Amino acid sequence: MNQSTREILLTCPNCGIFKNLNIPESIFSQKKFGSIKIQVPVGAICSNHTFIVFINNKGHIVGYEKIDLQMVQIDNQKQIEKKLSIKGLIDIFGIYGLLSLMHAFVFNYPIYIVAENDDFYKKIENIKLLMEKFLEEKYRNVQSIEILRESDLNQIKIKNKNSLVIDSHKNILQTPWDEKLKFEESIVSKAMDIISYEEQLLLIQQNVDKFIKLCEETKKILGNVDKIYEEELIDQLSINLMSPKISNTQLILIKKFISNRNSADIANKIKNKAQDLFKIL
Repeated sequence: MNQSTREILLTCPNCGIFKNLNIPESIFSQKKFGSIKIQVPVGAICSNHTFIVFINNKGHIVGYEKIDLQMVQIDNQKQIEKKLSIKGLIDIFGIYGLLSLMHAFVFNYPIYIVAENDDFYKKIENIKLLMEKFLEEKYRNVQSIEILRESDLNQIKIKNKNSLVIDSHKNILQTPWDEKLKFEESIVSKAMDIISYEEQLLLIQQNVDKFIKLCEETKKILGNVDKIYEEELIDQLSINLMSPKISNTQLILIKKFISNRNSADIANKIKNKAQDLFKIL
């Protein structure tokens, strides 16, 4: 049965080329999700770029987001079906879908996957096992993933609004975060330069592990103070780990990791000096 579509004029945020694209009408009926992120692949609008377009349930474009990491072509579908890989996940969910799944796994957000058909149910355990390989053993087996039937989309009741909702049409129905996924994008970009699946996985594991070590060292520092200003914490991390100073963007991610996986009270010990001074005035 053919799905009805609506023609929307999209403009590539990278080069400005514009073109009409047919988008499934079902996207606009999901009033509960607000704006939805739709992945536009290379070739759909222009020949060089993939990007995200934000569309609300009335069919209005509310924004665009560039993706520096471009789509990877899948050469051997049979091989992917035997052994789910990074490229296999991109084929299923698109590059932004993979980045979103990584973010949800690392920062412990519940995940809802809207399944196209019953065959998709067979893949979910392999997807979970692959994503958990990015994490240390002690951070595995806590991720909540629930499969939702596409046919019941209008009746979906999301138990946790602070969750990722993604479908198998490469659309992101809901993200519980505002930040861009530059951390995940930088890791995957490096991994996709490697041909070997095992080496790709190892590189991602190493980069995620490096970030988690920063988070764990931060927790140790916070365990000994009532509060600490961001600048002092950055200096202390550099001294303790004998490494270059982290950026403010990295610190925001560290706070989110600690808040989501441990305690918001612990994360809130990290204070912004300017904000504290403003409160005094």
